[in-house]
Amino acid sequence: MKHEKTVPYKKKALKEFGRELWKQRELQLMVVPALIALLLFSLFPLFGLQIAFKDYKMNSGIIGSAWVGLKHFKAFFTDPNVMPVLWNTIGLSVIKAFFTIPLPIIFALLLNEVTHTHFKKLAQTISYFPYFLSWSVISLMAITWLSPQNGFINGFLTSTGILEKPYFFLGEPKAFWGISIALDIWKNLGYSSIIYLAAMSNVDQEVTEAAVVDGAGRLRRIIHVTMPAILPTVMILLIINIGNLLRGGSNFDISYNLMNSLNQPRAEILDTYVLKTGISMARFSYATAIGLLQSVVASVLLISANAISKATTGESYF
Repeated sequence: MKHEKTVPYKKKALKEFGRELWKQRELQLMVVPALIALLLFSLFPLFGLQIAFKDYKMNSGIIGSAWVGLKHFKAFFTDPNVMPVLWNTIGLSVIKAFFTIPLPIIFALLLNEVTHTHFKKLAQTISYFPYFLSWSVISLMAITWLSPQNGFINGFLTSTGILEKPYFFLGEPKAFWGISIALDIWKNLGYSSIIYLAAMSNVDQEVTEAAVVDGAGRLRRIIHVTMPAILPTVMILLIINIGNLLRGGSNFDISYNLMNSLNQPRAEILDTYVLKTGISMARFSYATAIGLLQSVVASVLLISANAISKATTGESYF
């Protein structure tokens, strides 16, 4: 009897779902291009992952290439060039996360407290502008600014006596991380703060007013009212950053555009190494194996970070 009642109920629910879908057909059609893009660029390429387990030959194709199992994964773990590259990748990502997560929050908190509308708009416009410049343009600007011949940074440092003679920033491996971090902060600080400003706009004004009535100063309101309200947003972005520890992101753009034979020991990261071995050296299977490992590690890090968040704050985000 229970089964007989369930079947008509399911049919009724499906009919109602179809009727509702038809009512929203114009809106649903807007999703179709996104679904097609998802299929073309995210799902269909998964078929090519089997290259990581084969000795891929272009004339044989993916299916015709010989199966070699974990050969390319073993080659990755025994490659003497991998450890410096991993160190650069993880080191840059961790240090950047240390700066690029709190600084936009601090900047957003400062902007949120500004009451002068014109100054606030001016500060936002100036801070957002670098985000809309491509990394290629920013890299060319950095090369010009840091030039030992006519760069204004060297000119300023030598004229003020900080440096005795011009410093070849892009030719010194130990200077590359600082350049990469500084460029990333300059480009993304303002735009990243938009997310936190949006979260701050949802702060209950009655709670803020109650805090003012209770005598809470500006700093106390930030700590006890604003920060708890944006904490979920902070945690989500922190989890995403943790998942991207082995991913290039802006690190790839900066390293690809500013790396040279002099700074390569500190500029080479995993994504540029994959590009070099996969495209320049035609080691397609080896590069695919590294990319697959990156995805697996990123998934593990995301799940682990989410589990830690759930254990410590009680919040789970997926």
